[in-house]
Amino acid sequence: MPRVRGNTVDIAVQKILHKIENYELVTGDIVSDLELSKEFEMSRTPMREAIMILLDNGILERTKTKVVVKAITLNDINEILEVREAIEQMSVEIIINNKGLTKAQLKELNVIQEKLCENITNGNFDSNFEADAMFHEKLAEYSGNERFLDICKRIYLQSQRLRWITMLTPSRYTETCEEHQKIIDALTNLDLSVAKEAIHSHLQNSKSNYDDIINNKQWNKIAQQMKNMRL
Repeated sequence: MPRVRGNTVDIAVQKILHKIENYELVTGDIVSDLELSKEFEMSRTPMREAIMILLDNGILERTKTKVVVKAITLNDINEILEVREAIEQMSVEIIINNKGLTKAQLKELNVIQEKLCENITNGNFDSNFEADAMFHEKLAEYSGNERFLDICKRIYLQSQRLRWITMLTPSRYTETCEEHQKIIDALTNLDLSVAKEAIHSHLQNSKSNYDDIINNKQWNKIAQQMKNMRL
């Protein structure tokens, strides 16, 4: 995403995303720059720009007469995970071909991993999403490929809608911590085949978790209950 916008637009983007993540805005709900600017006590200009950004990233969609929250389907989730796997496997290949992580990069990755595991131990599951996303974004960053990183950031925006879904199965985060460690160990040992397999296994397990939740007949009921709790 271009960095020509001001901080006010970034804030507006996050405020709209927060409403979507917390089911205050659900699929099909109208997203009005006028109403949101009043609610957040912001001018309409940054709110309009924020809405354009979220349209561009596939989080909102425009109908003939209005802008609404776009549906996110299991197919959308699968496509996101497929893109992530392709980018992350190529990223670790570049990293290992370039003689691996630097000491600073390895330290940074371990700090993120420690934070994730600490959050799991303390039951702070809401913070896990950021730590998990940061871990994967760093793989693209360390590859040095700016286009990989740009795509990862766009994917992260789309993935933020899955925050509450992941909180429905907190035990999955324990597995995530273990799977991240396998990726770190493979990078440390410069073992490309193990690193790629660790990424594949990790994302396949994530896919299975989303499958189980979304195919659960109680899912829509749970989502509505979340919305009602926040109204």
